[in-house]
Amino acid sequence: MRLKISAVVPAQLPMAACVTAARLADRTGVHRLWITENLYTRGAFALAGAMAAVTERVRLATGTVSPFLRNPAVLAMEAATIQEISGGRFGLGLGSGPATRLAQAGVRTERPLSELLEAVDVLRDVLAGAEAGYRGRRFAGEAIALEPPSPSCADVPVYLAAIGPRMLEAAGRHGDGLLISMFCPRELVWDSVETARSAAADAGRSPGELDVVAYLPISASTADPAGARRRGRAFLAENFARFHGVEAYERMLLRSPYVDHKVIADIAGAHRDGAGFDHLISDELLDDFVICGGPAECARALGRWSAEGLGVNEVALAHCGLEDGLAEAIEVLGALADEGGAAAVPRPDPAAS
Repeated sequence: MRLKISAVVPAQLPMAACVTAARLADRTGVHRLWITENLYTRGAFALAGAMAAVTERVRLATGTVSPFLRNPAVLAMEAATIQEISGGRFGLGLGSGPATRLAQAGVRTERPLSELLEAVDVLRDVLAGAEAGYRGRRFAGEAIALEPPSPSCADVPVYLAAIGPRMLEAAGRHGDGLLISMFCPRELVWDSVETARSAAADAGRSPGELDVVAYLPISASTADPAGARRRGRAFLAENFARFHGVEAYERMLLRSPYVDHKVIADIAGAHRDGAGFDHLISDELLDDFVICGGPAECARALGRWSAEGLGVNEVALAHCGLEDGLAEAIEVLGALADEGGAAAVPRPDPAAS
C-alpha cells in the first residue's frame, strides 16, 4: 500500500495563503488538507469552507478542534455544512485541547477523556439523525435534527488525536481514525498504532479499518535543499526548547535512539541563549523527526514512514518554514504524491540494530 501524502495548513496563516495552498494542492495528488486551529487564531471551519469552495478533489479535515470550546451539537452542524459545501470531502479531527488554552477561555474539564467521548457520542447521534436525547456527565440535550438533513452527514469520519495509552485505546474503540502528534518517533508510532488497533479488536471492530494519520514537519525545497535542511534544524531546535522540562513531551522525544536528556537540554539551552545549535543536531537526529531537503531526500525519508508494519496510512506534512515558502512546499508534496507517495519498505527489527 502506498502512503497517502497530505498537508497541514495552520489557521494562523492569512486567508489568502490558505486559499492559494488549497488551489495548488487540488491540482496535484495531495490527498488531504488538515486545518489546525488554536484558540484565538482563525476558525478552522470558516477556513475549511473557503478552501472547499475553491477546490474540487482534495479532501479537507480539521486537525484538531475541541468539543469543550464548541458544543458537540454545534460541531455537528459545522461538520454537516462543510460536508455539503465540499461534496462529501470533509473529515472531523477532534482533541480535548491543551488545558492552558482552555483555561484562557474559562473552560475546565474534570475528566477530559470521558467527556471527549461523550462529545463523540453526541456528534454521531446528531449527524446520524438519532431521535434520542443524551444525558452525560458534561453534555446533555434533547434530540436534535439537522435542518435540512443531509444524507452525507452520517458519513463524516471522526479522527481522534491521541498520545497516552488511554486516549489511544479510546481512539481504537470509538474513532474512525487516529491522529498521531508531530515529533512522535517511529518506534513510538508503532507502539501507538498497536495499542489503538488492539483496542479496536477488543471492541469487536476490524483493526485495519482504523485510519492512522501521522503529523510530520517538512522543510522541502527544489532550489535550495541545503537551506531546507538548515530550516529543519532551526525548527527542531525551537521545539526542543519548547518541550524541554515538559515531562509528557520529553518522554515522547526520548523514544528516538538519537535523543537523551542531555541532547534535549543542550539543544534547548543553545536555542534559548541564541548560540549555535547546528552541531548539536546530527543528520540522523534531524531525519528522525523532520522530512527535509530536496524532493529525492524527502521521498527517501517518507519511505521510512511507509514501512511495512508501522501501520501509518497517511502522513500530514506541516511546512516548517516561512509563509512565503508554503507554495513551494505544496508543490513538492504534490510531486511526491503524483509519483505515488512513498513505496513501502520493511520495518527495521530493533533487535538487529
